[in-house]
Amino acid sequence: MFPTRLFKLVTLGGCILAAVLWVGSSSFSQSVTKSAAAPSSTRIVSDEYVGSEACKDCHEDQFKNFSHTVHAKLANAKDWKGKVTGCETCHGPGKAHTAEGDPAKIKIPAKMKPDEASAGCQTCHAQMNEHAMWRGSKHESAGLSCLSCHSAHHAPAGVNPSQLFASMQSETKMLKMRTEAETCFQCHGDMRKAQFQRSTHIFRNEDRESRMTCSTCHEPHGSIGAKMMRTASVNETCYTCHAEKRGPFLWEHSPVRENCNTCHKPHGSNNNNLLIARAPMLCQQCHIQGRHQTVPGRPNSGFAMSRACLNCHSQIHGSNHPSGIDLQR
Repeated sequence: MFPTRLFKLVTLGGCILAAVLWVGSSSFSQSVTKSAAAPSSTRIVSDEYVGSEACKDCHEDQFKNFSHTVHAKLANAKDWKGKVTGCETCHGPGKAHTAEGDPAKIKIPAKMKPDEASAGCQTCHAQMNEHAMWRGSKHESAGLSCLSCHSAHHAPAGVNPSQLFASMQSETKMLKMRTEAETCFQCHGDMRKAQFQRSTHIFRNEDRESRMTCSTCHEPHGSIGAKMMRTASVNETCYTCHAEKRGPFLWEHSPVRENCNTCHKPHGSNNNNLLIARAPMLCQQCHIQGRHQTVPGRPNSGFAMSRACLNCHSQIHGSNHPSGIDLQR
């Protein structure tokens, strides 16, 4: 009696397992067929897409400018329909718009809310490391979008000389202005004077180009550091170029280890070496009185002439000399 019942249960279980495997194999084969029919380099296109060539009839200038951009070069210029890039990648399906000519029938990122406009860019750029912290960043929280700094219908300098604005745009990163600094100065106008001061990081050549730009130290798309810096602290950012100031030192100067901005103005200064004040006035902010009279009294005082305190205390950032407790050697 018991073996017969057990045999029936085993037979029933085997039938159920066979049915599950058959259904699973059928679903898998269908998914493989669908994936083979839609390659990863293309998106599934409906009849609502008309291709970028249809946009050229009415938007010839925008089409001409866009055709020179990096986005356009990613796809075949003769067959944009169905590709990853093209007008409809950002503006959406254009069949209704081309048929009626109604602007309300198509997406216009420049007229969309900042978060909605940026969301369109994030569909492709979200996987990039430098864009990973855009959400919640200071720029995003301030109501800016990607189009606040970047030009969608972009024309590098010299492509269309008949357009004055086109000749002013940056040839890299699709920025709205000719240089990265000029793009940042649209909001950060107080930093514009830094490039014209005696000592500056943003020194320019005859083409108004600089080896260092704002993004050398700052990450405009968001970061974990203060002031949207690329590193976690001010000093770590400075050490990327000034590694000799990192140490460790046998004798350290406390303000140096705490923050480089204690003595330096990173964007520009009319004093040497980006100092916030001239020596000895800078040193006297902390060292008012010591072993000798540091407050300059006589015009020919040795403590106020030339490099002042630095005439003797030359290793101001730190010393590894056994007798360098006073940062003199």
